[in-house]
Amino acid sequence: MDFALSEEQRLLRDSAERFVRENYPFEKRRALATSEEGFSQAHWRQMAELGWLALPFSEEDGGLGGKAGDVMLLMEAFGGGLVLEPYLASILLAGRLLAALGDEAQKAAHLPPLIAGERLAALAFAEPQGLYDLAAATTRAAPEGDGWRLDGHKSVV
Repeated sequence: MDFALSEEQRLLRDSAERFVRENYPFEKRRALATSEEGFSQAHWRQMAELGWLALPFSEEDGGLGGKAGDVMLLMEAFGGGLVLEPYLASILLAGRLLAALGDEAQKAAHLPPLIAGERLAALAFAEPQGLYDLAAATTRAAPEGDGWRLDGHKSVV
């Protein structure tokens, strides 16, 4: 089995490492981390322009159809620079969950602005009494009309 990076993967890795080098010197990162948003909207838009927000989504969903190894190269560079933008939470967790489980109308409404960097997504799964214990969840969903009504409280979004 060949584990060597393809030319495209080397270019992806190099561009991600360059992005981190140019945008995440220590003092700039500290300023972003203590800002009201906690990250840079400009960096998020740049990530969208570079195609990184589209990378893990299928072409049918408006993405680039990247593989896990491609995403790993981005995440390695992001981790090396302690990147603050919510790539893991918004794109890989919430966005991929929507792509996998959303119906066509939900995907059409929410994936394009997410991939374009115009919208963020978050999973609301932790509750104050259980934090990461899903068995302790008290939030309930009940059918209501043509949809569902959620009732509960989430502490980490």
